[in-house]
Amino acid sequence: MNITQVVLMENDTKRFYDLTAERTAEVWYEKDVLMQTIEDFVALLPEKPKVLDLGCGPGHESMRLASRGAEVIGVDFSTECIRVARERCPQCQFEVMDFRQLDKKLGEFDGVFACASFIHIEPEELPDVMEGVADVLNDEGYLMTIVQDGKGIQESWREVFGRKLRRVVYLYSKEDLTTAARQFEFVRKGHLVSELIEDGWRSYIFRVKRG
Repeated sequence: MNITQVVLMENDTKRFYDLTAERTAEVWYEKDVLMQTIEDFVALLPEKPKVLDLGCGPGHESMRLASRGAEVIGVDFSTECIRVARERCPQCQFEVMDFRQLDKKLGEFDGVFACASFIHIEPEELPDVMEGVADVLNDEGYLMTIVQDGKGIQESWREVFGRKLRRVVYLYSKEDLTTAARQFEFVRKGHLVSELIEDGWRSYIFRVKRG
């Protein structure tokens, strides 16, 4: 894949999330299918943890993390998603940011929650992204990531409000993630409801390597 193709794909991904931000919020603020997943994650963290919601979309899971006592900062490269998140979830902080270039000014976190985030990252970039995540976690920090299981990519075309957009999702196995997560050690699978598992989703928990 050449640079031009990558840029076009990134632009389509951003347009997709900009155009669907309101619709996504309408559905997912009411749909608590990840509530037990979040509770499973937060149980690993200290009381009132500071959590980074990586690729937060319109803030629906940030809201649920906050409801379980977390101080949450959500980042997303979709300006429209961040606008909606700030309106719907004022108890959390949201910033427009490409999470491939995390700003350490955000502070240090007890946990990073990455739901359907790494599916937009090319395999060649994933180790560097993981390193950036490790850099903003404290020495006891945990990462939970939710990905589509498999190898290679899934590609489709979606029509959104009259615009035809290319939709590319990168598939990752546990082994792929463990190899890329050089600064982490694998802890265990995270909780997911059966309907998400049947749809190919997997949740994995990592911890920053100690020593």
